[in-house]
Amino acid sequence: MVDRDLWITVMISVKFRFMTSRIDVVIPPLSQAFTYELPPQFSAQVNVGSRIVVPLGRRQATGFVVARSDDVTKKLPYALKAVDKPGELFSCFMPQQLKFFEWIADYYAEPLANVIDTAIPSPVPKRFSKTVCLLKAQPLPARSKIAPKIIAALQSAGGRADYGLLAKQIKGCAGALKKLEEAGLISVHTEEMALQQPFTTAVPEWAPTELQLNPAQQAALEALAGMTAERKFHPSLLHGITGSGKTEVYIEAIARCLERGEGSLVIVPEIALTPQLVDRFRARLGDQIALLHSSLNPRVRWESWRRLVEGQALIAIGTRSGVFAPVPNLRLIIVDEEHDPSFKQNDGLRYNARDLALVRGMLEKCSVVLGSATPSLETLQNALSGKFRYLTLPSRPQGSSVPAFTLVDMNRSRLYQRPSQNISSELYQGLIETLERRQQAFVLYNRRGFASYLQCEECEFVIECPNCSVTMTYHNSTNALLCHYCNMHIVPPEFCPNCNKPGSKSAATKPAKLVQRGAGTEKIYDELRELFPDAVIDRLDRDSATQHDQYRAILDRVRSGETQILVGTQMIAKGHDLPGVTLVGVADCDVGLHMPDFRAAERVFQILTQASGRAGRAAAPGKVVLQTRVPQHPSLVRTKLSDFSGFSEVELRARKLLNYPPYCKLLRVVAASVREHEPLEALTKLRRYAARLIEAKQFAIQVLGPAPAPIEKIKAQWRAHLLFKAKGSPQLNVLLKTLKGLPNKSASLKLIFDVDPQDML
Repeated sequence: MVDRDLWITVMISVKFRFMTSRIDVVIPPLSQAFTYELPPQFSAQVNVGSRIVVPLGRRQATGFVVARSDDVTKKLPYALKAVDKPGELFSCFMPQQLKFFEWIADYYAEPLANVIDTAIPSPVPKRFSKTVCLLKAQPLPARSKIAPKIIAALQSAGGRADYGLLAKQIKGCAGALKKLEEAGLISVHTEEMALQQPFTTAVPEWAPTELQLNPAQQAALEALAGMTAERKFHPSLLHGITGSGKTEVYIEAIARCLERGEGSLVIVPEIALTPQLVDRFRARLGDQIALLHSSLNPRVRWESWRRLVEGQALIAIGTRSGVFAPVPNLRLIIVDEEHDPSFKQNDGLRYNARDLALVRGMLEKCSVVLGSATPSLETLQNALSGKFRYLTLPSRPQGSSVPAFTLVDMNRSRLYQRPSQNISSELYQGLIETLERRQQAFVLYNRRGFASYLQCEECEFVIECPNCSVTMTYHNSTNALLCHYCNMHIVPPEFCPNCNKPGSKSAATKPAKLVQRGAGTEKIYDELRELFPDAVIDRLDRDSATQHDQYRAILDRVRSGETQILVGTQMIAKGHDLPGVTLVGVADCDVGLHMPDFRAAERVFQILTQASGRAGRAAAPGKVVLQTRVPQHPSLVRTKLSDFSGFSEVELRARKLLNYPPYCKLLRVVAASVREHEPLEALTKLRRYAARLIEAKQFAIQVLGPAPAPIEKIKAQWRAHLLFKAKGSPQLNVLLKTLKGLPNKSASLKLIFDVDPQDML
């Protein structure tokens, strides 16, 4: 009886294997899914998540399978096209991820095809190897001069050789190899090559292989371990001061998941944070880690993705897009430095990776940890209200202490009294003492370039980008004026183009020169090299390090002690655990403080606190020097006092009074056009339509604007914006879908719908 049942089961499976199936395929950028017939010869290789080439009209299009049915008995009112040339078939995501992608498509009102296309890295063709095996050496084909050489080469190689190496060794051997194979003297095997590992170097010696947790870390670990042991959604905030050892807790929590054969996902805001993080994870957890970020070689990135899909790796570490990683048996998601605005995608699908991590945890029933020394006010409010579990690491490990702060009022410091234009006497003295003790220093200036702008010394004209309403930054290393928004480069003129144009008063007299105003990392770097000619000084910003290997090389020089002073933008302020650094100087705390954005004060507090946290992470005490022209600003005062709770309390009170997040949800609509007045006119009409909809449905939605955007022109397009506020997402979601569905009759107008915006510029 058992044998009969087994036979029936086998016959049914064989029958379905050779039956035609139906598949639903989404094709970017189209909004609807298309149904196709899947012939039996492709059946075993295609499932939900497969990337496939299908006929679409008169062309072949690439799409993703989102549904499959082996029941083809239901008649359809139309004839289905059949998949005839499916291309190289890949499984791009796991079937259980489809609900996640559908949620994203609904929340952001985007086609499912676009969501999946955004999530999946660009596939790279599979690599195959051909191996030649010697079966027998005699008899050889008559009159063949090459065959004996092939046989001899195979014998010397132990009877087995790579086809490509053999072809290089013996010129013109392809025909002879074919004849030898036909004669049964050799066999040629073709197989896919092993997936490429993202790691090419050994784990560095500084990375610890064993971790000893202090009581606070152990308590946080046990709480996380308890949550991950359950197949439930558990969101939590791990609020630990800088240097308190959050990474050690992450590693140990992942180790426990790994012991049970469960997957983990870690996302970080910056590519610059991945090298040291990966080294620490590899030292403790081994090499079954998939690395995912945009600076990787396309093959390395894609094959890391495939290793996850195929279950060869259980841990994924990546930047923003890593939230989509196909981690098998996912049990733990960690968002490190969760407050960072870099988790928000600012073009295309404008998702927030931190928020999507929470959604994915809810859908896949796993634990999500948001970690930060300076949590976003949205996350903090969720923890305080009990929506998230609140875990704290209130102190640094034994042997290290919170750094001491010095706030320097640059208004009281005359230029002639300073060692250089942008370095105060206090910071200069701190650097001297640090170098004398053979310790290291970080100097932060959160602006790239050498000078913020060039200005005429006579008429005060400033050179602006012709495409954007911003000044052009002078870069000394390339002797160019660069727009940081549209990337336009021009050669800086020697004389003022405004004064020297025909007809101006100055044209007939002495030409007016342009002078440099403001500063950037290049300028600070240049000043420090003049002040400390014998010191080894390096720079880390988007100009000095554009590739992953460059990030690693710069940070490796710091870790080895070779670099004594590191100058950089906010890239040096986050997450780096470098025990030799005892001094952090911020050359201008006011950068970003006066931006027209309700998050400006929060962002400055976060970056200053994060930057100061790089100092004194080992036994030697740390020191922080903050240079400012507004020393009484609450963000700076609270930073000096290391008073996050005091800052957040005041800021939350102001947000509640003005009805801004976390007390509301936002939808920002930006209109852009080459025609100057079109954006404002279009948004005025859009507001009227939205007002009628809000009134008809009795929605509690507040409307602000429209108004010109703070940066009114970017990439030759004029911009205006409109802001909607609501208590929750459902009403905004209805409004979003309705507004996105309206026809745009102007070819020159572009409308951008930004859900939960992080940038108000």
